[in-house]
Amino acid sequence: MNSSTLRIVTACLTVSVLAAGCNSTKPLPLQKSFSQIEVGQSDSTEVLNLLPEVGMLHTTDAISVFNKQGWSSEVGIVRFSSADSTVLRKDYIQLRSQNALLLTNEKLFVFIQSVIPPDVLDEPYENDTRKHLAILNYCHESLISDALPFNEDQPTLGLVGLARTAINEAMLNLSDHPRRAYQLLEQPGFGFRHSVLGKSRLRLDQDAENIFTIRLASEDLVDIVNTW
Repeated sequence: MNSSTLRIVTACLTVSVLAAGCNSTKPLPLQKSFSQIEVGQSDSTEVLNLLPEVGMLHTTDAISVFNKQGWSSEVGIVRFSSADSTVLRKDYIQLRSQNALLLTNEKLFVFIQSVIPPDVLDEPYENDTRKHLAILNYCHESLISDALPFNEDQPTLGLVGLARTAINEAMLNLSDHPRRAYQLLEQPGFGFRHSVLGKSRLRLDQDAENIFTIRLASEDLVDIVNTW
């Protein structure tokens, strides 16, 4: 290895180490705030006091907040009840990028906690898998409708798009592998490989009689030019 090649390799390694150092596994600001929002209990005043004004957009019954920190970005959407302003649903999406030489480690995390209406829960499903798919589909469709008023905000639109494609392909994989559907309710969740987002896992939890949470995580190594 000649001296010029050695200098290039050393520079690449230095940049990679510095970039990796800028990416932490600590909770991001919105992530911490959203963990304190209680679906079915918190009201709009409590939520507004928890979330930063910077990056916030709002409608009459929803708010959206976007935050970018280094190589990481996050967006959260809260939907309120028109009757009493309590939280009907909270959608949180996080994307972390970490450089590693000529590759980028991309990590997507999606958290949706929602009140599920009786017409979804009380349907006479032929089995539990059908019921769970119906709940997942409701959360997926709700994410789309929750984000619709904020579609002109491109950063929000980009993260919501990633979450939508992740959940959609997870549901397709569940339908194709019904014998593994029980994994959806267990740790670490239903594992599958997403065609774009790589290694992924999806989990469904019931937090109350009509409140459910879905958690989805995807991770892959991609080249630094064609990231997610």
